[in-house]
Amino acid sequence: MKITTKLIAIAIAVTSLAFAPSIVNIQPVDAASHWCEQQYKSPDLIQMCQQGWYDHDHCKKYYPMADTKQEVAAYKKGWNHGSCK
Repeated sequence: MKITTKLIAIAIAVTSLAFAPSIVNIQPVDAASHWCEQQYKSPDLIQMCQQGWYDHDHCKKYYPMADTKQEVAAYKKGWNHGSCK
């Protein structure tokens, strides 16, 4: 009985360690949306901020397709919060 309990405990520990990195690296889907909405009121700036964050999270090239300096700045601000892994 004690051996079975120890084996179960070891199996749970190994499984937990195997999944730990993925659990730590998960960012909520709407984290960028929520954060960008707190930073900007303009829908265009919010969208640029979210796009920058998304691009950096998905290891895409830094490419702000923007019409104004404010939109480029919003993209960069979002980009700086994303992280390519």
